[in-house]
Amino acid sequence: MLTLASKLKRDDGVRGPRASNPASDSTRRVSVRDKLLVKEVAELEANLPCTCKVNFPDPNKLHYFQLTVTPDEGYYQGGKFQFEIEVPDAYNMV
Repeated sequence: MLTLASKLKRDDGVRGPRASNPASDSTRRVSVRDKLLVKEVAELEANLPCTCKVNFPDPNKLHYFQLTVTPDEGYYQGGKFQFEIEVPDAYNMV
């Protein structure tokens, strides 16, 4: 579904070798956070229960997404709970 890595590969293929314009390399650098999120978003979507749904308003910004939880049992059954999640730049920095 969301493939930042494939988009980056496609952009590299369109632009050709990196030596063509060094200024453009600095503007399109991918942060460590975004590299980690490519893998973790795929894992998240695979492991979410059927009562949860993830929405990415902008597929190029994996650090911002919306989570909708609709419980199918218990006190909150039938409810719809929406969360906006933003992953900080310092995500997983050790």
